[in-house]
This record gives sequence, structure tokens and C-alpha cells, in this order.
Amino acid sequence: MKRIGDLFETVATWADRHSPQTLFARALIIIVVPMLILQALSAYWFYSQRGDNVTNRLAFLLVRDLRALIAMRHDFPDEAHRLWIVHHAQIDLLMDVSFRKGIIEQWKPPDHYDIVGREVQGALDADLKRPYFIDNDVGGNQLLLEIQLNNGDIMTVRVPHLRLTFGSSFAYVLAQLGLALVLFGLAIWFMRRELVPIEHLGVAADALGKGRDIPDFAFSGGTREVRNAARAFQTMRIRLSRSIQQRTEMLAGVSHDLRTPLTRMKLSLALLPDSPETKELGDDVADMERMIEGYLAFARGEGDEETSPVDLSEVLEEVVAGARRDSADVGLGVEGDMHVELRPLAMKRCLTNVLSNALRHGTRAEIRAVRGRTSVEVIVDDNGPGIPPDRYEDVFRPFYRLDESRNVETGGVGLGLTIARDVARSHGGDVSLAASPLGGLRVIVRIPL
Repeated sequence: MKRIGDLFETVATWADRHSPQTLFARALIIIVVPMLILQALSAYWFYSQRGDNVTNRLAFLLVRDLRALIAMRHDFPDEAHRLWIVHHAQIDLLMDVSFRKGIIEQWKPPDHYDIVGREVQGALDADLKRPYFIDNDVGGNQLLLEIQLNNGDIMTVRVPHLRLTFGSSFAYVLAQLGLALVLFGLAIWFMRRELVPIEHLGVAADALGKGRDIPDFAFSGGTREVRNAARAFQTMRIRLSRSIQQRTEMLAGVSHDLRTPLTRMKLSLALLPDSPETKELGDDVADMERMIEGYLAFARGEGDEETSPVDLSEVLEEVVAGARRDSADVGLGVEGDMHVELRPLAMKRCLTNVLSNALRHGTRAEIRAVRGRTSVEVIVDDNGPGIPPDRYEDVFRPFYRLDESRNVETGGVGLGLTIARDVARSHGGDVSLAASPLGGLRVIVRIPL
């Protein structure tokens, strides 16, 4: 049983690998293949059963006509009756008959005959019981028969295939093909109609994953399962939108509540005389303010900004120009069309964080944007110390820093790459890390098209 299960698993894997990848094509195959098999089996039955039976009966009728001709030739051997037999055989029986003297030599039937030759041979063997010769390849759609008579004559008969075949085969094939085309057309139409709502649902889900606006939609057609899936998707979209809105509103209140006491603390520290203690408290308040701003920037995400078609190269130029104003050594290269639908401010924040992180740990950075078939990749390389590969995922955790001293001079609050990945994923993309050819870290920001 295990071997049979493994065999089925192997066959299923092979079929899945070599079958079409779209649901429409697979569903069409599920409908078309059984229909083709049914058509093939019906055609086989038609030709092997009805065709054989009809040809067999026509062959026996031919042998009966031949027996009648032989009997008349035996009973009326004179020349006048011979001419009468030849004439009426041609007119009434559709056979070209002639007589000649001779003896049929020993003849061995060929190994293979077509259906006409096979059935005529069987009928002659079963009913006529005389020496004979058959040639079904004389041309002109005729069958040649030579039959030995008792008086030393040989009766030569040319029989058209029309007498031995049924003429409805071509009409049957045309009817089968016409019916198949009609059924295939109906199957394609119905399948296309049923899959359109699924395609619309897929487009909507893809747009939601890329953070793009999705207008309200409702499916009036399609199956009950598709309508249920559409309603579940709508409910999920509404809940996600409500959750983001609630988070934004809550963080707006948190921002106000936290900044108010911090401002009072800064005013109180400003009224105190200068001392090492007040300076340390002032530094702690500044650190708290930076940390709160970083946290709010991470939690706020892209906010209520809507997606729009943007030239990403212009966003990159703004990011690079901002870094160069601080005397940073940054190179920029763009390959291909950079028009992408995204949130420009959020993406600018993402790229700024990545570039700032690169320049914080290195002295030089290179940015290269490449357009692929399905996405745009922005690659940022630096010549800093890099990150061990086993720590690549750790640096995306909120507030995680490789520098455990928490010194703001050697690093931020640990949210730069976290915010960058959050923004990229809200667009349906991602941020990944690798070793840089410059010796430091490579950050790859992928944005789907």
C-alpha cells in the first residue's frame, strides 16, 4: 500500500509540475479531457462495432449475389445468357463481371486486410466455399474478386467499395466535431464567467497587500463560495482599515500626552542652575524625546497617505541630495523606468532611514535602482564594518541595536531598519540584507510593480 501511495504521489507531483498554472486552464482541462475521452470512445465504438457489423452484413449480401450469379451461369451456360448476366450484374448489382477460362492458383491471404477485405474474406470462407482470390488495392475504390467455377471458368468481379461500406461515417464525424465545438465553447464561456469574480478578488487582495486603495466591490454573480470569500475579504479590509485608523488616533493622543510632561520637564530644567546633575537630566530628557519620536514614527507608519504614481528616481535624488548637504559621499545610479505606484513620503522616509544607517556606520554609500519584470529593487551599499549574517534578522526588531552601549553618537534608537521594512512591506515589498562589495552592508529594498 505504501508503494502504491508513493506511486500516486509521484504521478501527482509530475502532473502538478507539468500542468498549466492558471485555474482557468486547469478547470478547462478537467472538463475537456473527459469530454475528449468520451468522444474518442464513442468514435471507436461506432467504427469497431457498428462499422464492423454493417460491413459484415454487406459482405454476406455480396456473397449471396455472387452465389446467384454463379448459379445462373451454371444453369444457362450459353453465350447469350452470359451477356445477360454481365449486363444485369452491372446495372442491378453494381458489379463489373467477366468470365474467362483458367484455374486459380493456390493463394495465401495477406497478414493484414482493411475492414472491407477482412469481412469479405470471412463471408467467402463461411458461405461460398470455392477457391477465390481477393485484391483490395486495385484502385478506383474497387475490390477485385476472382472465383473458380465448376466448368473451368474464372468469374472476375469488380465491386465498388460503396456496396460494402456505409455512407454516414463522414456525417457522423462532422456531427461529433460540431457537437464537441459547441460543448467546448459553452464550457469555456461558463468557466470564464465563474472565474472572473475570483480574478477580481485576486486583484483586490494584491492591491491590499501593496497598500493601495481598493474601491468597494460586491459580487452579484459567481458561486456561493466565491461570494462568501468576497464578503470575508471585504470584512477583513474594513477591519484592517479601522485598526489602522484607531492606531493612528491613539498615537496622536499618546504623542500629545507624552510631549506635554517632557516640555514641562525641559522648562523646569531650564530654570535650574547649571550643574553636572541638571546637564545629565537634560541629556536624559533629550534621549527620551528622541526615543518617543522614533517610536511614534515606527508605530505611525505611512499614516493616511494615499498611493499615487511616482517617479522613484526623483525620490532617490531628493534623498541623496539631503545626504550630500551634510557632506556625505553618496553615489546614485538608476537603470530602467522608475515609475511606481507608492506613497512618496513613506518611501522617502524608508530610503532616508536606510541611507542614514549606511552613512552612520560608513564613510561612503552607493545607491543603485534597477527595474525588473515584477519589481523595482533599490540597492544601498556602504563601506562600513557590516553585520554578521546570523544577525541580519535581529536588526529589524524594534529598538534592537548592535551597539549595546545605547550611545546615540554611535547609533540611533534602533528603529531605522525596522521602519524601513515596515514601509516596504506596507507596499507589498520587503527589505533584505547581504554582504556589500564595498566591504560593509548591502540593503535591498524591493518594491512590487
